[in-house]
Amino acid sequence: MENKITPVEVLLDRAEAYARTSIDLFKLKATDKVAALLSNLVVGLVILVVVTLIFVSLNIGIALLIGDLLGKAWLGFIVLSGFYACIGIVIYLFRNRWIKRPIRDSIITQLLDDEHLEDDQLSK
Repeated sequence: MENKITPVEVLLDRAEAYARTSIDLFKLKATDKVAALLSNLVVGLVILVVVTLIFVSLNIGIALLIGDLLGKAWLGFIVLSGFYACIGIVIYLFRNRWIKRPIRDSIITQLLDDEHLEDDQLSK
C-alpha cells in the first residue's frame, strides 16, 4: 500500500510552518526593538555623563567667579545653589509635561516604529 498525503495534511503542515515562521519573526522584531531601545539608552547615558562633567566644571568656575565678586568664595556656591534650587522647583512642578510625557512618547514611538527596520535593511 502506498502512503498518500492528503490535502488536509499538506494544509496543516503549511499552517504549522507559517505559525513557526510568524513566531520567529515576532521574536526577531522584539529583539530588534529592545536592542534599539537599549542602544539609545546607552548612548544617552554616555552623553549625559560627558555633559554632566562639563556642567560641573563650568558651575565650579561660575561659583568661584560669583564668590570673587561677592568677596567670599563660599557665597558664590550658595548663590548658585539657590539658583538651581529655584530651577529644581520649577522642573518638579512641570515634571509630567516636560519630562515624563516626552520620554513616554519617545519610547512608544520607538517600539511602534517599523520604518527603521526597512531603512536598515535597504542600507545593507
